Amino acid sequence: MTTRTWKVAGLLFFSGASALVYQTVWLRQFRLIFGASTWATGAVLAIFMGGLGAGSALLGRRADTKEHPLAWYARLELLIAGAASVSPLLVWLVAKVYFASGGSPALGIAGATLLRLALATLVLGPATLLMGGTLPAASRAVETEEDAGRRSVAVLYGINTLGAVAGTLLSTVLLLERLGNRAT
Repeated sequence: MTTRTWKVAGLLFFSGASALVYQTVWLRQFRLIFGASTWATGAVLAIFMGGLGAGSALLGRRADTKEHPLAWYARLELLIAGAASVSPLLVWLVAKVYFASGGSPALGIAGATLLRLALATLVLGPATLLMGGTLPAASRAVETEEDAGRRSVAVLYGINTLGAVAGTLLSTVLLLERLGNRAT
């Protein structure tokens, strides 16, 4: 494994941690708006995971065309930070719209679920789409012809997953307890 792989893996550890801190906070924020039902939680998780998958498919192809994929990765991370920074305002707007709609009692399960999906997409879509492109960009930065087994990419994926676990633990055990949703 090259030194470059381990440096990029360090970036992906923190990227994974940040992504899961965001997800945990967004899920808690949406539970305050949509309720803690299975339908509401499922809508938020579907948008989060769907955004990651779509971002990987769309932005991963772009990473393959970049001469400097690590610079592309850095741009994606900066755009994620920007998208995440406007999410509190968007969550506030979503709350106003959802409460004005009357939620499940007024719309029924199907109508409320469709509205939840649309509103969650407004908040989560941009950031998660960008998040989905980070692993392909970082992977492209460490791929070499000598690494036919793609061990470097496997290391990145594993370290990113460890970061996600760390982010989940950090947010649920420490940050949310001490700082609350907004400050976290």
